[in-house]
Amino acid sequence: MRNGYELSPRAAANYTRKQLAEYLRSRSPYNCNMLIAGYDPEEGPQLFFIDYLASLIEIPYITHGYPGIITLSIMGEYHRKDMSVEEAYALFAKCVQEVQKRLIINVPNFKVTMITKDGITHLPPIKAKNIPEENKGIPESEEYTPIPVAV
Repeated sequence: MRNGYELSPRAAANYTRKQLAEYLRSRSPYNCNMLIAGYDPEEGPQLFFIDYLASLIEIPYITHGYPGIITLSIMGEYHRKDMSVEEAYALFAKCVQEVQKRLIINVPNFKVTMITKDGITHLPPIKAKNIPEENKGIPESEEYTPIPVAV
């Protein structure tokens, strides 16, 4: 990278994973969770997740942080490779709706940025108060019924 070589997203992810693994096992360890995304003309868009132990995995979608615990299952149920921008935006709105319902946070607006091979596009923010109107097109899932636990 210092010498001007182009790296594919896969190569950059593998290089970063190797560096994190070496530092993790050194006298000055550090760790972090990170996402690496990019577009390769031969392989198309790629997304990688590197966890705090320097494990690397290529994934089609990801959610991050505490809201990720809730929204990852929504992404798993509704994500498709051939989604349109409108369908993906509605899926994000559904994720925001679940975060607003289940976490003790009160974030009024969620910024949405789309990254493609052509560049970066800022989409309209998802506003928590407008979610029911923005969330059309995705069918509602069945109601959650708790599983009884023997104590």
